[in-house]
Amino acid sequence: MRRGVYYLLLTGTVGAAYVAAVVVLNVVLQAGALTGSAAFPVFFTLVILLLLNPLRTRLQALVDRAFFRTRYDPARALAALGQELGGTLRRDRIATLVRECIDGAIPNAGTRLFVVGASGSGLVEMGGSGRVGPTLLACLSDGGPPVTLDGEPTLRGDLEAIDAVLALPLELRGELTGALTAGEKRSGLRWTPDDLEFLGAVANHAAIALENARSYETLVDLNARLEERVRERTAQLEVMHQELASAYADLKSAETQLVHSEKMASLGRLVAGVAHEINNPVSFIATSVAPLRKRLAEAAAEAPADVVPLLKEAEEIADVMARGAERTAAIVRDLRSFSRLGEAKRKAADLHEGLEVSLRLLESRWKGRVAVHRDYGEMPLVECDPGQLNQVFMNVLANACDATAANGNIWITTRREGEDRGDRGRERPAPAQAPDGEAVPSPRARPQELAGVEVAL
Repeated sequence: MRRGVYYLLLTGTVGAAYVAAVVVLNVVLQAGALTGSAAFPVFFTLVILLLLNPLRTRLQALVDRAFFRTRYDPARALAALGQELGGTLRRDRIATLVRECIDGAIPNAGTRLFVVGASGSGLVEMGGSGRVGPTLLACLSDGGPPVTLDGEPTLRGDLEAIDAVLALPLELRGELTGALTAGEKRSGLRWTPDDLEFLGAVANHAAIALENARSYETLVDLNARLEERVRERTAQLEVMHQELASAYADLKSAETQLVHSEKMASLGRLVAGVAHEINNPVSFIATSVAPLRKRLAEAAAEAPADVVPLLKEAEEIADVMARGAERTAAIVRDLRSFSRLGEAKRKAADLHEGLEVSLRLLESRWKGRVAVHRDYGEMPLVECDPGQLNQVFMNVLANACDATAANGNIWITTRREGEDRGDRGRERPAPAQAPDGEAVPSPRARPQELAGVEVAL
């Protein structure tokens, strides 16, 4: 009541001042050449417009400050807020700037900013635990003017639950994206239409800023997921590249093994063919020697004395032929055994037999020059490819023969894995040094003594 009386008296005083100014001007300018001029009314009107309107504005501001404690400039506050919001894309910073702007312009019990929750339903407070009630949410979703305590009684409970006396929707492209609420003014006065208009402008600024922040966060998230997918795809491509490289290496190895197997098979067939062709005449010679000896013996018994020495010489020649035929037949058998033609690729094989076959085939390279010592242990039959294993034995023993000097020694020792290699009471002769001091072993051989090479498999 007292505030209304004060406002009425101040308004009357201002009106009386206007009337007094008119009277004074009327008395001063009552007569004179200036007032009689035709341009005076125009000039006087311009002066009134230029002076009276600013004066009225200042007086109105003074009245508002005195009676309503309004001390903010909405346009300036909105301009400052827009500049601050344009420089940030953080949602929490946007909420802080909006609260500071409203609390600085219109101090109240509490300004709050609500946005759509992560689940997409309901409005939750930014930087707090408050939540907009379903009735108030439905009213805000319908749009319209700000919701106040003076409105629908059903909304009072939802407003009081969040300590608010009014709520404004944050809308963007016709959809509700949040809400702005404010409490009682600290001055105790009511919210004016100008205040609500200011809050509406702030709400629009906040809605646009929050949408920009959400778009930026979505872009950052998409970029992070894209980078993660690029890293995953790069890792997959690296794994695929390694797998392809490994598959290519396996293919090349298989091709090499296939070519080698074909070469060995061709060589085996060639050796078997040659052995077969040699075996026929050798067999004919070997089977003919015994009858020849018998005929020579019979002829020697009935021949004259001067013919007997010639028949004896013929018998010696037949013996030489028999030994040669036997030697040739043995070589043919070794060649057939070495080639393993017609046998299964993998079978149980006697390693000692393979070693002996290889030694007999290499006899021309070591007999009479190198002493070969055999130290065989008890070996079971081994599941393997005999043809391939004989080739290994052949290469290793050939290297040993080439690397051992004259009058040297080659020791061939066989043991089962884990079996003691003890010398079993024998003494080995001191081996002689090889001329070049080093052998060239097979990849699967391990030379133990370079002088008189000992081969361990």
